[in-house]
Amino acid sequence: MALAKRVLSRVGSIAATVMLVHTIIHNYIPKELNAYLFFGLKNMITKFSKQLTVVIEEFDSLVNNKIYEAATIYLANKLSPHICRLKIRLRRRKISTSPWNVMRSR
Repeated sequence: MALAKRVLSRVGSIAATVMLVHTIIHNYIPKELNAYLFFGLKNMITKFSKQLTVVIEEFDSLVNNKIYEAATIYLANKLSPHICRLKIRLRRRKISTSPWNVMRSR
């Protein structure tokens, strides 16, 4: 019960702070500056979320996945057999599988 009271108290404090900041920004900061700050914050947040993870599974139900086989054949002579995880980046319209982009993990 005491934990619930503390959580509700903190949530209420956070909500009040957010409402106060929103009111100050809305009423006292010019719209142009507000738009500029919002645009900067939006760009900062989207920089962290532009990652894409592609998982190619070895099997599709009980059948071998042809895309997995093709990727394995293509990368077989480019990478060490001890690599468990591969990070590939697209730079200057060219796929890079250079050693500094390969991450070892288990």
